[in-house]
Amino acid sequence: MRLTLVLATLAGPALAGPFDGIYRPDQPFAENWDCQSVGQEGGALSVQGDIYTGVENQCRLTNPVQVTGMDAVLYDAECAGEGETYSYRLMLMRLPDGIAVIQDGSVNELLTCR
Repeated sequence: MRLTLVLATLAGPALAGPFDGIYRPDQPFAENWDCQSVGQEGGALSVQGDIYTGVENQCRLTNPVQVTGMDAVLYDAECAGEGETYSYRLMLMRLPDGIAVIQDGSVNELLTCR
């Protein structure tokens, strides 16, 4: 009986990640984005556990490395979208009103949807 309970607990939902939430770009073009429609054009972006969902793509975030002295984590992102797969390094950093998504050569600030 105890083994069954332990296995059921382990098979449950993944633990929440440090950046879990639903977001939209901090840009004028995204002021009216729908925070209910995640992953669609004009919809929100999300982080749930180790999954980052963008517009028509999704990335599994692996190999997390805490950035010393910052509320940030560096990940390997293994992504799929629009019929292609690709990978790159990605850093998520906590901001007062959301998160920053930092890739080689770009920083995108995302506001928490309310």
